[in-house]
Amino acid sequence: MKRIKHFAGTVILLLVYLIALAFIAQALPADAEIPIHWNAKGVIDGYAPKSTAIFLAVLLVPGLFLFLYLMPYYSPRYKRQAQRFDRVLPYISFMLVLFLALLNIYGLCYSLGADRLPFNPVLIIIGFLMMFLGNLLPKLPRNFFVGIRTPWTISDEDNWHRTHRVGARTFLLGGLLLIIKGFLSLNPAWQIASSWLALALLLYPLPYSLYLFKKKSR
Repeated sequence: MKRIKHFAGTVILLLVYLIALAFIAQALPADAEIPIHWNAKGVIDGYAPKSTAIFLAVLLVPGLFLFLYLMPYYSPRYKRQAQRFDRVLPYISFMLVLFLALLNIYGLCYSLGADRLPFNPVLIIIGFLMMFLGNLLPKLPRNFFVGIRTPWTISDEDNWHRTHRVGARTFLLGGLLLIIKGFLSLNPAWQIASSWLALALLLYPLPYSLYLFKKKSR
């Protein structure tokens, strides 16, 4: 009971999300096609029937919260650094639940006319999430489930620390790029170039982790 208090914000957010979901679901026509997937450009490339989309929206967000909340029961490293985990997990759970909830709500509202917005909400939401995660990455203890998990970060504390410190910068830059891209109408060439640059920034910590491993092995 004491631990759930640290996640009170996330629990309240979940309740608000489920209530909003119920209202929006009632407003949607039975034959509505709901977007459930976006490509790297933030363009919809996958739809689902209303019943499937609602089912996924109800299942995935609470499921994500439970995955993070129950980490002490399945993570072999949790007890070793419980205090550090307890400091960051409530923030991570809140932001990830908020991120997924906003995407789901936008997908449902899209079918009610939200497609006429002058900006791209998906890219903006993902961009803010990346920036938030970038801020938290250096504070994450080494574990198997959350963070930049490579064979080299998981097996070496120094590799984990240095990779996450670099990842914090690249996530911040990649997130900022996605936010700018979400607000601007770029020509196709710049759309493609900015997408690849954002992806490169987000993936850069992976080869950097390998580089640190190779350097240490010499």
